[in-house]
Amino acid sequence: MSLMRMRSLMSRMKFHATRLIRLATEETEITSISSSLKVVSFEIVFNEMPSHLIYISDDYETTTLIDRETLVDLFRLELISACKDLVSKDEIPDVVRQKLKYAALSHRWLSVGEPTFQEMSVEGNHQSTRPGFIKLRNFFQKARDYGCRLAWSDTCCIDKRSSAELDEAIRAMFKWYRNAEICIVFLAGSSSVSDFPGEVWFQRGWTLQELLAPRRIKFYGSYWDELSRSRNDKEDHSMLEALSQVTGISRHNLLYFSPGLVDVREKMIWASKRRTTRMEDIAYSLIGILNISLSVAYGEGERAFRRLMEAIMQACREWQILAWAGPHSPFQAGIPSSPLAYCAFDEASASILSPDRYITDRPSKLGDPFFTMTKRGLELEVILVEMMLRRPKPRQPGGPQKKTQAIRLISDSASFHNVTARCDMSFLPFSQWAIAIVNYQADESGKRGGIGKLKPTNDYLCFVLGSSIHSAYGGWQKVETQKIVTIRTKREVYQQVTTVWL
Repeated sequence: MSLMRMRSLMSRMKFHATRLIRLATEETEITSISSSLKVVSFEIVFNEMPSHLIYISDDYETTTLIDRETLVDLFRLELISACKDLVSKDEIPDVVRQKLKYAALSHRWLSVGEPTFQEMSVEGNHQSTRPGFIKLRNFFQKARDYGCRLAWSDTCCIDKRSSAELDEAIRAMFKWYRNAEICIVFLAGSSSVSDFPGEVWFQRGWTLQELLAPRRIKFYGSYWDELSRSRNDKEDHSMLEALSQVTGISRHNLLYFSPGLVDVREKMIWASKRRTTRMEDIAYSLIGILNISLSVAYGEGERAFRRLMEAIMQACREWQILAWAGPHSPFQAGIPSSPLAYCAFDEASASILSPDRYITDRPSKLGDPFFTMTKRGLELEVILVEMMLRRPKPRQPGGPQKKTQAIRLISDSASFHNVTARCDMSFLPFSQWAIAIVNYQADESGKRGGIGKLKPTNDYLCFVLGSSIHSAYGGWQKVETQKIVTIRTKREVYQQVTTVWL
């Protein structure tokens, strides 16, 4: 064989070897991406998406209720095709989320006629002319307008026969609305933003998180007409203004709300304006907003809100969570009976509770940041000031019988102004009285039992306390007042704090 032919053969062999190596490398990379795709798909679907979704066909004629495993299988080939040209495995999660994007429906449930999970599981039922199914089909149309082939509705995508699935749905619902590509809001009682003040959707407990959680939201009126010209109503100035006006929620929170135990009192005030059919849902509808863990146990009634508040007290460090008045929980005197208790304030207390006022003193500099729930009640360090009760004037015979009366507490100390509060005088069996100041200036040591400081220019949140020989553990009891109580000092005060259990 000539030298030239040998060199040509070797060159061809080298070319084929290089090509085989490149093909083998590409095949390895494809196998690696395919393997990563499967893992990533399952992680996203099982951790970020609802347990059941409705798949909408291209012709809108077929809708299928599918679970998570079916969802992964349904989109497997499409995801493989979309990922084959990726440069890095780090790009896979974004591709998966984009391909599996879904729309979520927010609405006021009909009294009867909403489609159920069982009905959606039967293929022929989807074309029903019941109002609930008509609403659902309109929702599917809007979902497809936003490029979503997957849709989720709380009426029919939760198998309520499964306590585990219902529990997961309630705990994860905030996350599901946040992860939705678009939240479609159907306002059955509105034809324009001018109807918002009377719209029932703004008065329901569960819809609070459905307003706050989504990053993109679109409102539709009673005939499925758009109520703004924007694709995302959270980017529409006039819509945000209307939403802020009707809900009392700032534009900043409507746009950038973050769940958690910050500004808890403000969130309670938002919730106080809303109602739920089930008593337990007052608490359960706040799980996602507050980002806390709470088991679901329908039938427990008022205990649900008590458990919610106990969970908050164990983790929250904001003294403002203690600023409430009115009826306490029937199970715990240191806990309010409902979010409505956080609305019982007047001008003096409103000024000290304003977020703008305490933003720089949050929360370690003021009061006891380590308050906690114990078997003896709410354990809290306060500045305790013993007072004398000036009894209200006796009622005139035949006069109107008032359940609540104004009482006046007078201090022996020259450092404190008197305190006036309105409370129920029908049963106050106390021989000793005091006020407990909550938001004093704590010393820098951070130790328990330190020295608290009060300034004469400030109003301070306080509790009215009473004690008698019948008091539990011989200690102080919180007296129920109609409004949040405040006190002022006449001069600068330094006083050792006292531990109380309420």
